[in-house]
Amino acid sequence: MNLAKTAIMPIDLQNEYRPGAAWPIVDYDGVLARTAAILEAARAAQVQAFHVQAWVGEDKRSNYARLNEGVSDEFRYAVAGSAGSDICEEVAPVPSEIVVRKTWPTAFRDTSLQKDLTDRGIENLIVTGILTDSCVRATVFDAVYAGFRVWLVKDAMGSMTTMMHRTATLDMANRLYGGGVLTTSEAIKLLRGEPYQAWRCTRPVEFAYTLETVDRIYEAL
Repeated sequence: MNLAKTAIMPIDLQNEYRPGAAWPIVDYDGVLARTAAILEAARAAQVQAFHVQAWVGEDKRSNYARLNEGVSDEFRYAVAGSAGSDICEEVAPVPSEIVVRKTWPTAFRDTSLQKDLTDRGIENLIVTGILTDSCVRATVFDAVYAGFRVWLVKDAMGSMTTMMHRTATLDMANRLYGGGVLTTSEAIKLLRGEPYQAWRCTRPVEFAYTLETVDRIYEAL
């Protein structure tokens, strides 16, 4: 992989997903720690990072009308300016890194993300973040549709249950054309210019998984 054409993309690693919050992520501390390690390796390799942040101001609530019309203030998320919407300090961007604020699950809608990536010659995206089954999946599929090669770091993503995370990872892997799946340790090797191993997508819908086979297939990625 050409690191000059590669970017790191942590998605929605914000305070409102910590333990005890409205939407606690399984092993969130681990997801944050592993993403922090990837960011450290990326910075050492001078690989650009694009931090995706869900950020919804009052003037944007009507954009996602069917969601917001029925959600009480208790269950609002990504409220612009709130402590919950802040990016977690463990993975906070440094001044040279780009923050992409979004109001939709995908980071490609109503943002300049695609142009920013294209202008910088980016072809490969190494993705971490949450929720695997929501904003990560929406952003990843839009990235694939836009022609980027996406590499998921499976142990640096998460959701509210292990099953939600694993089935969403397999759903993306089934259509991750041109990309593949990494672990944190292999992603760090890649960023250091060392030999690394990854599962690569070579055909559509490789995994016709069932509840009984999800764990076995996920672990083999």
